[in-house]
Amino acid sequence: MRRQEDGVAVVEFALLAPVMLLLLAGTIEAAHFLLVQTTLEGAVSHAARENAVALTLNEDVRDAAMRARITDIMGAFPVAEGEKMEITTQVYRTFGGATPEGFEDLNGNGVYDDGELFADRNRNGVRDMAMPTGGRMGDVGDVVSYSVIYPVDPFFPFLEGVFGTPLRLTSNAVARNEPERSVL
Repeated sequence: MRRQEDGVAVVEFALLAPVMLLLLAGTIEAAHFLLVQTTLEGAVSHAARENAVALTLNEDVRDAAMRARITDIMGAFPVAEGEKMEITTQVYRTFGGATPEGFEDLNGNGVYDDGELFADRNRNGVRDMAMPTGGRMGDVGDVVSYSVIYPVDPFFPFLEGVFGTPLRLTSNAVARNEPERSVL
């Protein structure tokens, strides 16, 4: 008896097409998120550099200007609906102030334990993880660490279950403010 092979290609296509389309959509989605992340990195870096020279403006104006710069650069990739971009900053007097105070690891566990000797750079008697100063945008010569969380929706809505909605992309930048205030 001869086997009937009519329609085999249609059945094979029906089995493989959804898998191939899902792989293609996943690849496009991953490329989309990489593009958004790269654009966000550039936007945050640009905004941090701009803030470092805008010392004649008060902190509220500088914060609003930074948000506007990032939003403008990220215009092709809007913030997810119902979400907001979050910007947090830490201000330090020097780059060295952004690192933990060193310690002598007496028991060799790689973690600071009470009683171990440490370099008390600010002479407060407590081992500090870092020595931030006050303010959000810093003053003349300060080092400012910016951290931005930017929520975006997936390119393909049916992949929300895979990636979550929204995906929260993070970018960080560090900039030293100009050594003097100047009006350009």
